[in-house]
Amino acid sequence: MSVCSSKGSTLATIIAGLLLALPSSAAAESLLRSTGYALQQSLNATMVAALYSLLAVAYALLHGITNRIVLSFGDIAMFGAFYTVYLMLLSIVTGVETGMALGVVLIAALAGTAALGLAVSRGIFAPLVKTPSQAIMIASIGLSITLQEAMRLQSSGREQWLAPIYADTMFRLDFDGYPVSVTLMQTIIVGLSGILILTLYSVLARTKAGRLWRACSQNRDLAALCGIDVGRVMSWTAAAAAAFAAASGWIIGTAYGGVSFYMGLVLGLKALFASIIGGFGTIGGAIIGGIALAGVETMWTAFFPIVYRDVAVFSLVILVLVLKPDGLLGISVRRDSEL
Repeated sequence: MSVCSSKGSTLATIIAGLLLALPSSAAAESLLRSTGYALQQSLNATMVAALYSLLAVAYALLHGITNRIVLSFGDIAMFGAFYTVYLMLLSIVTGVETGMALGVVLIAALAGTAALGLAVSRGIFAPLVKTPSQAIMIASIGLSITLQEAMRLQSSGREQWLAPIYADTMFRLDFDGYPVSVTLMQTIIVGLSGILILTLYSVLARTKAGRLWRACSQNRDLAALCGIDVGRVMSWTAAAAAAFAAASGWIIGTAYGGVSFYMGLVLGLKALFASIIGGFGTIGGAIIGGIALAGVETMWTAFFPIVYRDVAVFSLVILVLVLKPDGLLGISVRRDSEL
């Protein structure tokens, strides 16, 4: 009897020890909810990463040709966002189906903003590209002010709003009462940005236009000596860059709904920061920088006071510049004295 009692006591002790080693139900619930919260914020970051990556790619495309800092892409994206909101409102009023309207408005915004980029390239950037000073950067600031004032006057200084599109939950996971959801608009945005970036990579890697761009980005003067029309390459590069900026504006207009004439400055700086983080003038660096910037912003907002978000972003840029001045990809910055 005493032996059986001893064995039962030993088994109870082992079971009690195992139960103590396992997390309590409250701790398990907290862990599940924290996991769900982190997963939801990661999904939210993908949409922000798509926005920043497209805008940073726009910057990198033109920077690769001009080797100059161009600060007007944020306002070009702002122009594309206004374009998107106005056309979507017109489509809604005329009764066009939402899915068709999204596609038509996207194509129209890309084409209209690309035309703006082409005009800007031929009228402003092309005459200044051979100047040794930072005339292009100064001219791009003037272009930004012009676009801001034009849209301010056009909108009477008011923000323009568009009702959320495809904001209903398409897929949902439950983490002990904390839902993790994915909307159709998030899926469309991430898919669209992936298609645009993959298309750009294919064009640059497999087409004559891509070879011409790579030649001009490596050495513009030598490319001209080889018979390449650098001005023409720069023109379609500016148009393509403006189209990528318009795609980011389309995301702002359709996903966030609110656009304003003054939002371009911050967007342009974010594109510049993303390129700095990833590596100046490189497409891959722009994408990596956009993803890193979106991740830092979203996770900081999720877990820390939002008032210090920009402090964290600027600190990240400073840290990258101190540790790797050429960016995460480690590609040296091309200087005019080396051409």
